[in-house]
Amino acid sequence: MAKKLHVHEYQPGQADGPTLVLLHGFPVDHRMFDRMATYLTPRARVLGVDLPGLGESRKFLPDNASMRASARAVMESLEIPAASPLIVAGLSMGGYVAQAIAAEFGDRLAGLILLDTRMTADAPAARENRLKVAATALEQGSSEIVAGMALATLGAESRGNRPELVEFMQDLIADQTGAGVAWSQRAMADRVDQTTTISNFPGEMLVIAGDQDEISPPDVMAEIARAARHGLFEIVADAGHMTPVEQPAAVAHLINTYLDRVAPSSA
Repeated sequence: MAKKLHVHEYQPGQADGPTLVLLHGFPVDHRMFDRMATYLTPRARVLGVDLPGLGESRKFLPDNASMRASARAVMESLEIPAASPLIVAGLSMGGYVAQAIAAEFGDRLAGLILLDTRMTADAPAARENRLKVAATALEQGSSEIVAGMALATLGAESRGNRPELVEFMQDLIADQTGAGVAWSQRAMADRVDQTTTISNFPGEMLVIAGDQDEISPPDVMAEIARAARHGLFEIVADAGHMTPVEQPAAVAHLINTYLDRVAPSSA
């Protein structure tokens, strides 16, 4: 098994700038942030992490499939200068990992960004379905069982009028392995309710929802912002569950504004 997760550096940032860590959704990898990263402030060092079993971390498969294992793997794979404020941004499954990081390593975070995710654990039926998908993915030895998520994760506008985004998502999903899909599904099925983590986070928290997200609808995301001590809630127009893929410039603008709040320039 690989010893660390794959970490892609989008840009080095400035010496006194923050470090922004991007955690992708399921069933894709860090490349979902490629277009958005081009719009991010040059002040920030921007890192995209491939979570266990996915992307270039396909050989990193801990025995214990859990969000806690993912969170620890992320933190152990990062090399962050002590003087650089650390902000973690997670979408969907990446949001679950980001919350697990906040639960265990919250004192190291200057900020937390949650996109198109949930703070609650799976209902029993959803958990059972995840375990069935995991078993099928292993049996098939591919990501075929979740291929339909290319459409399901995009908003109606993107599905109907942006075939290049559908193809992009299809290609990302096809690149994943059955073992990676299975590990991720088991880890998500195992996750715990993080409402207390959200309410205990001391800093400002940015919560972003796509107005057409059918998986984590805006009302679900608004609950997260309300639960936070200092929650900032934003809705992105014409976007589904994959807001950075569908509206990269708009999401980057929200993140840049947030970074200026939680990690202002010393100049």
